[in-house]
Amino acid sequence: MSLRTVALVSGVVGGLCWLALLVLEQAESGSPDLHDALHWAGLALLAVAMVGFGASLVSSSALWLRVIVGIAFPLLVWSVLEVFHPAGDPEVVDGIFGGAVALLSIIGLARRPARQNPPPRRTHGAHAR
Repeated sequence: MSLRTVALVSGVVGGLCWLALLVLEQAESGSPDLHDALHWAGLALLAVAMVGFGASLVSSSALWLRVIVGIAFPLLVWSVLEVFHPAGDPEVVDGIFGGAVALLSIIGLARRPARQNPPPRRTHGAHAR
């Protein structure tokens, strides 16, 4: 399974966890243990998704840069998310964020990745192998 697939599936499941948590919070139903489980499971899965999304932003030739961006991207996303928490209800902000990540991940899963065809082999010329 590729990094892209792991990130997208984690984004779908984690986003749906936070979206389900929003629905349960608004309906005032479910046990506190269920709320905690959905929150922490969604947080862990969304963190995996954000690391994967960040790492995929960089060329695969520079592993050290992929690691740094993979760590920095989730931190940037969560810092922006924390800016929105005081502006509204934190559960609603988290639910909207989870829904957006889930929707974008579903779209990413539905689309095929770009095919990377190798260049045609040269059969003659100065640089033919």
